[in-house]
Amino acid sequence: MRKRNRNKPNQKGRNPTSRFARLDHRLLNSPAYRALSTAARALLVELTMLDNGENNGSLYLSIRDAAGRLGMADLSAVRSAFDELQELGFVEMTEAASFHVKAAERSRARCWRLTWLAGPGRKGPSMAFMDCQPQPGTKAHKRMERGMRALKTFRKARDSGRLPVLDSDTDG
Repeated sequence: MRKRNRNKPNQKGRNPTSRFARLDHRLLNSPAYRALSTAARALLVELTMLDNGENNGSLYLSIRDAAGRLGMADLSAVRSAFDELQELGFVEMTEAASFHVKAAERSRARCWRLTWLAGPGRKGPSMAFMDCQPQPGTKAHKRMERGMRALKTFRKARDSGRLPVLDSDTDG
């Protein structure tokens, strides 16, 4: 019996193993996103990669597994990244970790929901991050201010036509 090639495109030209992680510009341009540390931004991408369009709210990822996916050894830094994502409204924990279970039951990592995507049993996304900002005087608040200034400068330059490269013509 011949093995079917999973990477071969189907009749519509789609590859069943190829997906993308969508990060909306409303999310990327929000003050809350600009306040995230580099580790929290990377973790957000990893959590987004777990979503298959039907499992938001059932995204299982432990701190240890997240550290492995991020290539980080410092578990406290990864824990802080999860905390940042929660505090700024990007993710909600739907189920706490349960590693103290009996032998017959299965232990589980924490379960997450991405707030900018609809989840099972929900009419739509909560977009909680749109209403969140870090406390004034914190590193996150300074990061947010710098990021928002950079976006403002970019938009001003773009709108006035002062970007170094406006269009790219690659067909030579």
